[in-house]
Amino acid sequence: MLAKILIILVVLFVLAQAYIRLAPLPADRLSDKPGPMQPGTHKLAGGVKVVRPLAELPPDALGRLITIAEATPRTRRIGTGADPAVFVTRTRFWGFPDINVIWTEGDTLHIHAHLVIGGSDLGVNAARVTGWLEQLGDGA
Repeated sequence: MLAKILIILVVLFVLAQAYIRLAPLPADRLSDKPGPMQPGTHKLAGGVKVVRPLAELPPDALGRLITIAEATPRTRRIGTGADPAVFVTRTRFWGFPDINVIWTEGDTLHIHAHLVIGGSDLGVNAARVTGWLEQLGDGA
């Protein structure tokens, strides 16, 4: 009986891992440029939206931020576009995906980082974006 329960648990675990890692990402969220659009750090359900005036950032902030994002562990770039630049970062154990969209609009830099599965990201998206901005030299 215990062996059957363990087998069922292992099968359920494998199925959950397969779903989390292989389910397609929502296409609309890979190109969406959501608000708010005013400068600041905006906490959202399941993520964060950061808007910074380009005048307050180092030169070529977008290009440098893309390089920083590309170097982030468990992060891969989706496509090659710079407007927006889209990245998927996955959690270490389960592989839950978070989508990070980076773009400039007018005289501002926008970073929208949000989860795909679940209701709360436990602040990991805000922490990631803060780390990126610190590496950029923004001081977040």
